[in-house]
Amino acid sequence: MPPDYDVGYGKPPKQTRFKPGVSGNPKGRPKRSPAQLAAIIDTALHAPIEYRENGRIKTTTRHELGLKMLIDQAVKGDLSAAEHVLKVRAHGQRFGEAAVDKLEIVNWLADYAGQTADQKTQEFASTGEANPVEWWNKPVGNNAAPKKDD
Repeated sequence: MPPDYDVGYGKPPKQTRFKPGVSGNPKGRPKRSPAQLAAIIDTALHAPIEYRENGRIKTTTRHELGLKMLIDQAVKGDLSAAEHVLKVRAHGQRFGEAAVDKLEIVNWLADYAGQTADQKTQEFASTGEANPVEWWNKPVGNNAAPKKDD
């Protein structure tokens, strides 16, 4: 029995055509695998490592240990380490990671000579958003004067 339509190039038989609503590629395109170098770095950073703290051996990831060492350097007065810690913290907050609601600073550096903690708090509250990096770069000493934005 001859078909009532043409069969040929670009006109397959009706029985072999894709049915409506059925994909011609049911498994779809395979998911992209991460870059190999990124995977190697991620594996190395999350590998466990032992270290000694207060006479005790502790185990953590290399990533966490690196952050602890950076924070220790910042606490000892390394300004570039402190700036880097603040940048990493801001980056973490931007991507929705757990944020610290309150940051308590003890033995802080004054922006100018004679500044009290209450004055710094009031100045921070009056200006609203502050750039923490500026705090580390301002000169401190007897001849330092507060900067006023024009």
